[in-house]
Amino acid sequence: MLKRILVALAIACSAIAPAFAQSGAKVLRVVPYADLQSLDPIVTTVGIVQSHALLIYDFLFGRDENQVPQPQMVERWTTSADALVWTFTLRDGLAFHDGAPVTAEDVVASLKRWGARDAYGRQAFALTASLEALDATTLRWSFTRPYGLLLEGLSKSGGPVPAIMPRRIAETDPAKPITEAIGSGPFIFVRDQWIVGSKVVYRRNDRYVPRAEPASGTAGGKRAKVDRVEWHNIRDPQTAMSALVNDEVDYLENPGSDFLPILRNAGFAIVRTNRLGTQGILRMNHLHPPFNDLRARQALVHLVAQEDYLRTMFGDSDIWRVCWAYFVCGGPNESAAGVQPGFGKDPARAKQLLAEAGYKGEPIIILHPTDVQFMSAATQLLAQRLRAIGVTVQLQQMDFAAMAARRANRNPPDQGGWHIGMSYWPGLNIADPVGNVPMQASCERAWPGWPCDRELQAMIDRYPETTDEAARRNLVAEIQQAAYGRVVPYVPIGQWFAPIAHSPKLKGVIGAPGAMVLWNIEKMD
Repeated sequence: MLKRILVALAIACSAIAPAFAQSGAKVLRVVPYADLQSLDPIVTTVGIVQSHALLIYDFLFGRDENQVPQPQMVERWTTSADALVWTFTLRDGLAFHDGAPVTAEDVVASLKRWGARDAYGRQAFALTASLEALDATTLRWSFTRPYGLLLEGLSKSGGPVPAIMPRRIAETDPAKPITEAIGSGPFIFVRDQWIVGSKVVYRRNDRYVPRAEPASGTAGGKRAKVDRVEWHNIRDPQTAMSALVNDEVDYLENPGSDFLPILRNAGFAIVRTNRLGTQGILRMNHLHPPFNDLRARQALVHLVAQEDYLRTMFGDSDIWRVCWAYFVCGGPNESAAGVQPGFGKDPARAKQLLAEAGYKGEPIIILHPTDVQFMSAATQLLAQRLRAIGVTVQLQQMDFAAMAARRANRNPPDQGGWHIGMSYWPGLNIADPVGNVPMQASCERAWPGWPCDRELQAMIDRYPETTDEAARRNLVAEIQQAAYGRVVPYVPIGQWFAPIAHSPKLKGVIGAPGAMVLWNIEKMD
């Protein structure tokens, strides 16, 4: 019966499913969760750009399936007894896609650009005495005080990632997006076949020398086992599923949850590649009224019933959980500090707090990403709940990439800015106070929304220096208590574990939190 339903649905949808047929079994066709509209993994935190970066760039370190940092471009490294001097030697065979060898000078320039934008990088460079190339393959990083999260930062797969670029590109102003995408990774970006809104193409880098170890997360041997990878931008979930069923695509990121039982019973693989899941985020603009007032931000904590949002976004309760822990549930820094039983269940209190913050019915501009179905559903529910307590709401519709660009606008909301935007972050990337970019309260240097609280930021900055496990857990609890009590940088809207769906023709599919891993995949005839 399920098989007949699936076939009928495929036939019904085939008239609108894009025609992607192309000869050859070595083309991996992927439907990513969003369209690629930027090439720079430093100036944006949008996850699709980080997935793009993982394909074409290489990194000094990766993280294995247990999230332990492992050497990637590095052959060996040493640390001085006082942990102030780190020396890294690059492995043989590293070359950029334009044929130039990767040198230590390229690495130094790339890390400096990354360090200007990333939370780990900023902390590391704030303690840096020098970072220099000693010769073509050796670099030395010296610190004024030990930095305990260096390998975690160098191996991260989300947020601005420390992608190694040619020096001439890496010396681009870190506030200015790069337009040339040349890395040294297992795939090469085919610029002349990139169609924004439709298609992205990568071809195998035949000169890439993988490590000898088996692939594991973003570590180990990155072996490109297909000749070509194509990303197809299909925003309608039913059309995307139809394309998978009709063998027009092979790999579907974030399939519609309603289709999962049908796909599973029809023989398609449903794989959870992210053990810490994803945290939904309701982000407020801290610069402008009413959310420049703590009481207005706390109002949203009392208004957001996570169960309602998660059920609206995904339906199937097997793939989500209520979680108010800023550093995600199930991770090493999960905490209940500052969480009150009434969170999300008191709209009357929310209305009162908004009034105390000075809200008098002015339009609240909410950015509405219409091309990511579950985010669109959550945004519409938020608008409904705000209207129910007397808030005037203006939904401004755009795709997710346009929203990511719009939220960088610091102007007042009636001059091109915004009040509220929904987003989400991989659980692994926000599972500690430094990696949690939306938690940063570093004022104008913070992620769009720009929370500003020097006391909270000082606690976050102490985290890498706190090595005792009990002291670290106490510090995490203090940070979360301060976040809910004095800042509310954002409102968590729950945690989910969205799987990927792929054709049974694919073998060797692996995963990493927050990004697609498309090497190690074989496509069988």
